[in-house]
Amino acid sequence: MLLPASAPLPQPTTASSFSLISLNVLLPNSHDGWWIYKYYPPSVAAAETTWSARSRLLEELLLIADADIICLQECCAASFESDFSFLQRAGYAASLLGKGRMRPATLWKTSRFALCDAAGAPAPPPPETPPHETTTDAEGPAAAGHDGGGAADAEECEWAALPATRGVAVTQGDRTLITTLHLLGEDGSPRGTPPLFVVNCHLTAGQEARRRLSQVHDALDRVRKQRAKALPKGHDPRAPCVVCGDFNSQGSTAVRELLLRGEVLPSFRESGDPTERDQAGTALTSKPKRQGVGAFTDVYERVEGGCGPTLVAPTLQPLMQREDGGVTDLLRAALAEAFLTLSADGETLSLEEQRRWLVAVNKEEGRGSEWRAAAAAREVRGSDSLDLHAFVGVYEAEVAQGKFWGVEHDLRVLRGEGVAQHGAPPFTATFDYLYCSDAIEVLGVRAPLDRGEPRAEALLKGESWLPNEWHASDHLPVGAALAFAPKRSGSE
Repeated sequence: MLLPASAPLPQPTTASSFSLISLNVLLPNSHDGWWIYKYYPPSVAAAETTWSARSRLLEELLLIADADIICLQECCAASFESDFSFLQRAGYAASLLGKGRMRPATLWKTSRFALCDAAGAPAPPPPETPPHETTTDAEGPAAAGHDGGGAADAEECEWAALPATRGVAVTQGDRTLITTLHLLGEDGSPRGTPPLFVVNCHLTAGQEARRRLSQVHDALDRVRKQRAKALPKGHDPRAPCVVCGDFNSQGSTAVRELLLRGEVLPSFRESGDPTERDQAGTALTSKPKRQGVGAFTDVYERVEGGCGPTLVAPTLQPLMQREDGGVTDLLRAALAEAFLTLSADGETLSLEEQRRWLVAVNKEEGRGSEWRAAAAAREVRGSDSLDLHAFVGVYEAEVAQGKFWGVEHDLRVLRGEGVAQHGAPPFTATFDYLYCSDAIEVLGVRAPLDRGEPRAEALLKGESWLPNEWHASDHLPVGAALAFAPKRSGSE
């Protein structure tokens, strides 16, 4: 059953059913993420790019979905409680990965689930004063209130398990968060179903297929070991388990092979992702990698046409980056035009001209990778001025880091237009997934986007992209109605 993207997930239909939604929210810009405005189409008003506007959209989306379990990616630890206080008020508790700048967070309705260990015993209470880590802004110093939205000053709220309950109920891996939950009855007592393991992933982006495989393999191995340790000898260690989130890859990946087939052999090669280079020639493991949690199902594989895209953006990479990684002639020419709009003599940029350039694109002095790259270029040249070669070099570094959206924004500011072609087919990718082990049944899946609806059609025709004035992230959510499968003969 395919459920509309705009509709709530179904309420429980049986004593063992529940619902789950997963969304990469795009880093909240209440405390961090000052550069998020660069992701937006130029037609979107600046006020719509602030966290106050974005948080209203996320609140509407998540509360309408009304899922029993919510898995978020790209949360900011320093502002998580205030950023998502609307979920705490709606009756959710949360766990948050204890490390990293952009973290997964798993939330559950306290009326439906409670933390437990792998044997189903209630988890101990969280520490009274959970520690927060200081984050370093990779785009510049993190500072509260850059967007003026005031979300960082919102009323404080106390969550049931923040930032991460370490130990038996919540365990952490490399960009993975494993939360163990017990389904509750109407009276608040356990239903008698086995513990549910929710593996919330935000896997490494870029040419990192080996690491992505290790990230999911290690998470599943943690689940297997916890389950096996909790059960008497001879019992099947396979467990009810959901693996979901932003996988930053698509097609026939090693992660998918591990989940669906149970193992990845040294002969396996990935395929089907145009954003990954040299897939056919890249070995991902020197020895078989196996998982013992069970056979998984991609919840969308039964839907005609699959999940559809979960990320919609302007097509920029082929316009900016050659196959060998260098910048295209098109981008080089656009950068030369931008340089001439800044340079009084047409040959160099003075310190003041550089300041005007960098404040125009980043809105404040001293922040952004462009600012740091310009300073490094001046040091290399031994001069306060920068020539065209050095200016282009700043943006070559941005392209090499995959910041195509940032380069496009800066070109629009400096020369009035970027290189994106309005109405051209957009870049689409399916990076977000929801997999269930064979101990869970799929009752229905929620469409990431309602095809045929005018907003969706505008996206798919390249007339707009994400995020925008009606959606706060560059990713779309995936979700499903699920149920614990009946016990098999001979199982516990």
